[in-house]
Amino acid sequence: MMKSLCSILLLMLMLQATLWAQSPAGEHQPVSKHRPQALPATVPLLQGSLINAINNRVPGTVIKDVRPSVIPALHPVAKQDFYAYVKQLYGDKQLQQVQKGVALLNDTARIGRYLDEKLRGFYALKGNTDVTVFLKAGAYSNHFKGASAEAFTDNAAGALMPAGINARIQDDVVLGNIPVNLQFSHIAGRSFVDRAALNNALGKVSFDKDAYLERMNGYVNKAFDLNKYFLQDIDVRAAFKDYADKKLIKLREDMSRLTMESGQQLAALTGLLSPDQLIYLDSNQIKNLLLDIPAFKVDEAQLLSQLPDSALAPQTAMARNYLHKLWELKSTLSQGLAAQQTLAAQQAVENSIQKSLNSHDSKVRNIKQLLPLNFLQRLLLQAKSLQAGKIAAGEKGGAVQDLFMAGAAGSFLNNNKFMMLGAGVRNDAADIKNIGLNEGVDPSSFSLQFLQLGKGDVSGPHSHIGIVNANTRNASGHQLNPNTLARNVFVGAVSEQVSLGEYGTIAAEISKSNSEYRNAANGNDYALTSKAAAVTLFNDFWQTVSVGLDYSGTVKSLDLSQRAYVSYSGLGYSNPASPGSARGTVRYGVNLRRSWNKRRVTIGFRADLQDMRMSAITDSRWKNSAYTVDARVKVKKNFTLSSRIGQSVMKGISEKADQPGYVNRHVSLTSQYSGKLWSLPQNNNVTFSLQQMDILPVKSLLVNLNVNQSFIINTNMLTLSVMYNKDVKGQALYGNLLTAETGWSYTVLKKIACTSSITYLNNKAVVEQAGIKQSIGTELLPRLNVNLYLDCRKNMVNTSQNYLFGNFSSQLMIHYLLN
Repeated sequence: MMKSLCSILLLMLMLQATLWAQSPAGEHQPVSKHRPQALPATVPLLQGSLINAINNRVPGTVIKDVRPSVIPALHPVAKQDFYAYVKQLYGDKQLQQVQKGVALLNDTARIGRYLDEKLRGFYALKGNTDVTVFLKAGAYSNHFKGASAEAFTDNAAGALMPAGINARIQDDVVLGNIPVNLQFSHIAGRSFVDRAALNNALGKVSFDKDAYLERMNGYVNKAFDLNKYFLQDIDVRAAFKDYADKKLIKLREDMSRLTMESGQQLAALTGLLSPDQLIYLDSNQIKNLLLDIPAFKVDEAQLLSQLPDSALAPQTAMARNYLHKLWELKSTLSQGLAAQQTLAAQQAVENSIQKSLNSHDSKVRNIKQLLPLNFLQRLLLQAKSLQAGKIAAGEKGGAVQDLFMAGAAGSFLNNNKFMMLGAGVRNDAADIKNIGLNEGVDPSSFSLQFLQLGKGDVSGPHSHIGIVNANTRNASGHQLNPNTLARNVFVGAVSEQVSLGEYGTIAAEISKSNSEYRNAANGNDYALTSKAAAVTLFNDFWQTVSVGLDYSGTVKSLDLSQRAYVSYSGLGYSNPASPGSARGTVRYGVNLRRSWNKRRVTIGFRADLQDMRMSAITDSRWKNSAYTVDARVKVKKNFTLSSRIGQSVMKGISEKADQPGYVNRHVSLTSQYSGKLWSLPQNNNVTFSLQQMDILPVKSLLVNLNVNQSFIINTNMLTLSVMYNKDVKGQALYGNLLTAETGWSYTVLKKIACTSSITYLNNKAVVEQAGIKQSIGTELLPRLNVNLYLDCRKNMVNTSQNYLFGNFSSQLMIHYLLN
């Protein structure tokens, strides 16, 4: 019991540490790095301009000047139109909240919320557009993308499927404005091995996020003027200048009435400032302008003194009164109307809107704020992917990777918070030769569920935790089903990826598994076994853990890319949701690539090493290594040379003796050229290589040559391909092979596309064949396409291996577009 409690406590501490790492130290709210997306809604002048613009829609409305402390009220007709808009799109509950907000329009602490959420949308509405009409009109549709069928035959004696039919259907359906892709593929035919194993179907239903965003964004653009929504049509700068100019004129008139005898001195004062200077200069700068007026001598100390006007010279008293009124007006512009901040915000918002109006985040935000969405539609805005059927699940980084299963899975990202979940059945393909040996260690069938949560998208910097719960299942009827104990596997994983800025990224991952066997004699059920596997997760820690560290980055100044990684997995580690995960293995490696002269010259180096244990008792293991050096030189714009040198070695190590597995060394040189030859456009690709392969007791040295050549002659194409290899040591591991093919692509009767080819195959002492290939494709009807493929060959030499190579193959494909 104490061990179980400690295990749970340690898991909770790991979870808390991960969540703590997601937030910067000393901060409870992350600082937003996004550009401003709207003008400050609390600016009174902006509020007044917006409401006046709405009131102006009502015929005969008299627009009043905006005052900094008073926000004009909505016209009764405009108010009713606004209420009808809110009710129609958002319902009665939202209408009640907005009615309460409009009643408090003079409360600057609350008006911003309603301007941002509802009033700006009403202002941006095009005419009397009914958004719900758009949504209902396009809520349901179907676009049938096509159906195809292929029939094939193969008369080779060893053919897995001598004859068969492959059918595919693809359809795009929209349900409630939610686009869904439907894909179905079925292959059927007779097989000499197992009829049922080769009579299967693959079907998948997936949510199309890109099409969903484009569809909803189309509704937004059709119903709303986004320039008005972001208040780009309101010239805040002109409004401020007009307000300041009117106040300056009023101030001059007031001063003229008070000092009728001032003459030129008053004219000098009243012409002191322009509206722009009043907005942008501070109080001290305004004072200095007054003191610097030519022929207007005022003592600064007296100007700033608290003496009564009667104790000052007339022009000093007049100047002081005028300066104080300017300061009051400046205070109104700076504090009440926030002039400088609003003008700066308008410029930033305009730049941001122009740059990000078509971005993914901008579309999602506009759709959320402007369209009446139900719960499912709002949820799908946060979905990255949703799919069901025979699907591939999982992403790089986390507990689920490279998983193919029958089930459902989805991932969501909202406000930088990530969630992935799914459930299904994993059925590995039938392996007649090895399943009897592997089933006890790696069962071929699981039912599993998984969940991954955290901060950040899995493709970028993130902090995630994940769990997997899996139970073994009986294999399907066409698979071997040895008698093994049923088990539950529970996996917990933590992954972290950190951005190092210009230096790249570093990712760390730790995963721990635990297996519990279900004892039928004691009556253990699935729930009890799963619970036991989770509680005892930290048992045999080092034998059932997998850890990894991966760094990748670039040095732009050197045009250098680099990667280094290291990973360890215990011999008892098992993760059914990651079929490619290793066990009992230590892996490490490095990958470097650098370019020079504007990438005309590139050199790369890669090293991958792996130690894989074979026994839990002894130190027996496989030791693998692979090294590669490659280079690429762009000689001319249309001519490139590349080469590669590599070595791969597998060696068995045990207490008694070391056993070489295989050695593969190769050197290759490749040229690529495109241009004209004999005035004909052509493309040429040639690869020459030497390859040493040692697989005891056979040791081969192979010479390989691969040539691909094509010419374009008028509207036709001539192709030639040759592959040849020779085992110079006579070991014939797979050498002494020559395959050649030449083809001519052409059009008959302006509608029928044809390709005719001659082929030759010679594998010394195994098979020698010559034959012809013919493909024909045409459009019989505007929606009907038919393609026929024939491959006929004749055996030139009778050998005992001829049954492995067929001499006739045909395919017929019919494609009819229903819609």
